[in-house]
Amino acid sequence: MSWNNNNGPWGPSGNKSGNTNPWTKKSSPGDNKPSGIPPSGTPPDFDKFFNDLAAAFRRWKSQIGGPLQMAALAVVALCVLWLLSGFYQVNANQSGVVMRFGAFERTALPGLHYHAPYPIEDVLLPNVTSQNEIEIGFRSDDRSDSGARTVPEESMMLTQDENIINVQFTVFWRVGDIQKFLFEIRDPEMTIKMAAESIMREVIGQNKLQYELTDGRGQIAGEARDRLQKLMDNYNAGVIISQINLQTVAVPDDVKAAFQDVVNARLDQERFQNEAEAHANKVIPEAKGEASKITQQSMAYRDQKIAIAKGDADRFKEVLAAYDESRDVTAKRLYLEAMESILSNAHKVILDKSVGSGAVPYLPLQDALRAKPAANDGASR
Repeated sequence: MSWNNNNGPWGPSGNKSGNTNPWTKKSSPGDNKPSGIPPSGTPPDFDKFFNDLAAAFRRWKSQIGGPLQMAALAVVALCVLWLLSGFYQVNANQSGVVMRFGAFERTALPGLHYHAPYPIEDVLLPNVTSQNEIEIGFRSDDRSDSGARTVPEESMMLTQDENIINVQFTVFWRVGDIQKFLFEIRDPEMTIKMAAESIMREVIGQNKLQYELTDGRGQIAGEARDRLQKLMDNYNAGVIISQINLQTVAVPDDVKAAFQDVVNARLDQERFQNEAEAHANKVIPEAKGEASKITQQSMAYRDQKIAIAKGDADRFKEVLAAYDESRDVTAKRLYLEAMESILSNAHKVILDKSVGSGAVPYLPLQDALRAKPAANDGASR
């Protein structure tokens, strides 16, 4: 519909009958509008715009020439666009790898660069600074109500003592050599995953269950990381294994109760052994001390008896020598000493013969002597 005749949907824009367009106003003599621009409030004339555009294209076509010149111009434009497609931007966390006809040519540092347009040269922009991680035995991105989803075909492993253990771990790695990373192995992430699982099974199979559940977690993770890094170097993978983190090292849920009974029995065994060792450590030193005491007492008794015997022998020799020199005096001295040692502790009753033979032949003098000390003791109390 053309509205360039000043007839809008509401009729003429100003007539004698007073019907005016509500969206326009009458022109005043002072309004100086450029030609081709509709008055203020008048809808744009799209038909006239497209007609003018088509006329301008026909004039441009007539100036250029025929179809051959237009084709040449199109080819030139395409060549310019093709040459401009060689510009590329390398971000700070990337490394530009330029390939010429599919073969490695050079690397590019972060910044704006240019390469020969495709298919002569092409560029890859891998991320070389980020830390990548591979989950083995579980998937944290597929969480269930109980946490991460377990992958039994990856996590179940066999120990040296033929026990099954559930091992879930994460491998952290990054790109070390970009050329080897891109061209030496086909699928680096899958290669690292399969190699890490194989090496972890090897390490787990060389250790016993109890060691892996208690003190061996750190040693197992470190040994697996070293072996995996060595294997990646043999593959020329161009990756650096930063760390292997053991998430879960536990027995399967199906045998957890039985395993707990085994653990409790082992703890009881260790407790009983410790108590027995403590008792042995207490009793054995006491027995050794008592034996040493008895040995020392017997040695002292032996030395004492030997010394007494030697003393008696020496004394007898001295007495014998004195007896040989003066037999009468020595015999009398020996008699007196013997009587002194015999009668010193005996109760004695002395009778005077001058009293006569009329004395009572028996007097209970010993009983009187025994009663006298007892009476003296009672008086002293």
